[in-house]
Amino acid sequence: MRKIIKKGIALAAAAVLLTGCGEAVTPLTESEEATIIQYSAGTLAKHNSFQQEGLTALYPEEEAEEETEQKETEEAKEPDKEESKKEQEQKPEDKKEEKKQEGQPENTGQSTFTEALAVPGIEFSYKDYSIVSSYSQGDYFSLEASAGKVYMLLNINITNTSDAAVECNLLSKKPKFILKLNKDAGVSNQITILTNDVSTYSGTLESGQTEAGILLFEVPETAVENISSMQLTLEMEGKTTEIKMK
Repeated sequence: MRKIIKKGIALAAAAVLLTGCGEAVTPLTESEEATIIQYSAGTLAKHNSFQQEGLTALYPEEEAEEETEQKETEEAKEPDKEESKKEQEQKPEDKKEEKKQEGQPENTGQSTFTEALAVPGIEFSYKDYSIVSSYSQGDYFSLEASAGKVYMLLNINITNTSDAAVECNLLSKKPKFILKLNKDAGVSNQITILTNDVSTYSGTLESGQTEAGILLFEVPETAVENISSMQLTLEMEGKTTEIKMK
């Protein structure tokens, strides 16, 4: 831009010097020279195609350099956008996996009945089992096994081992028991309204008092003909525990 202004000033000065048709050149004062320079600069700026925004406009070369720097900056940001996109794509899967794990009961290994049911002051102990085709309690409750099946009753003692009365409310914990015989597929316990059903037991035991509880399972007749192994699992409050029977 400075080169163009200088050339304009030189041309304007030459035009002044060449006018006059042989007459002596009239010397210019500093004020008149300044006026000519300002006029020449304004005229060149008006007709300069590169000058679009006053004296601060950029030449095409400078604009190209700025655009190149801006493009390089945007390209440098692209990898960050890609990484952010990948993280966003992975997050839903991670969340699904977390939800899946939360939905599965946590396996806590083997425990005794007392440890698994965790009622302070109460001891639960497995006694034995019995096989029946029907089960009744008083005149108000009776169950008949389906064809080809029988009931397997696990007898569980519930004892208050503390020095004071203890409330035992297993009904609110909603325990679920699964019995496997001879490594066959497990069956869930029958949930009943029996007062001694361990899975729905709710009552207060005095110090030293013992209640005879039961767990009721309907199993195939063939499964109890020769019992080689028996496994009991408890699912309660998001945890899965294998119960030691002895």
